Amino acid sequence: MSLPDPEAGPSGTAPLPPEWLAARALPLVRFRRGTRFFRVHRVDHDAVFFGPAIDPETGQRPRPTHRFDSLTGAFGVLYLSKHLEGAFAETLLRNPQRRFVSETNVVSRAVSELTCDCDLKLVDLRSRGLSHVGTTNAISTGPYTPCWTWSDYLWSHRDQPDGIAYASRHNPRQICYAIFERPGTVFTAAAPTVFAQMMPMVKELLRRYEKILVKPHSR
Repeated sequence: MSLPDPEAGPSGTAPLPPEWLAARALPLVRFRRGTRFFRVHRVDHDAVFFGPAIDPETGQRPRPTHRFDSLTGAFGVLYLSKHLEGAFAETLLRNPQRRFVSETNVVSRAVSELTCDCDLKLVDLRSRGLSHVGTTNAISTGPYTPCWTWSDYLWSHRDQPDGIAYASRHNPRQICYAIFERPGTVFTAAAPTVFAQMMPMVKELLRRYEKILVKPHSR
């Protein structure tokens, strides 16, 4: 029996923006001023953060780190989710093969509810929107490198979107948002709630994903 072709099937890398997209209207999902979003962050970090942070010595942003960071460093990106579960999964459940989640990682984080102080229009990179712009759902699940190019491309598109709506890699039913840093794009954050104060909810979220919360060195 011959071995299967290792090159069979798609590469898993999202296609880059096609030339024809420059002249085409983007698929947009709109949010009214006052819409609420969720962000999970470290307890010692601000809830509203357009990263990566600018290096004070060089005045430049470092190389991109997260999925829709700017390749050129022209702008920062704020990552949010529609629901707490999506923010939780994207932050604390990034390794699906690991059954255990350290309590140390959980209690070092908080959740904040953010409200947009302006109307938002986001490029819908889900469902039919993927074909509309000429890419695949690898934009949400595959390597980051093409996503950085997409971010710069969409930021400079003639429709001037405020960011991107995309499916969570760790639970596609959850919707995530990458908000571009633009003048006038302002969010107000409510006081954060640390996960240490909401452990029953944390344990319920972990139960849904069949994960077990463990104390340090308890395994």
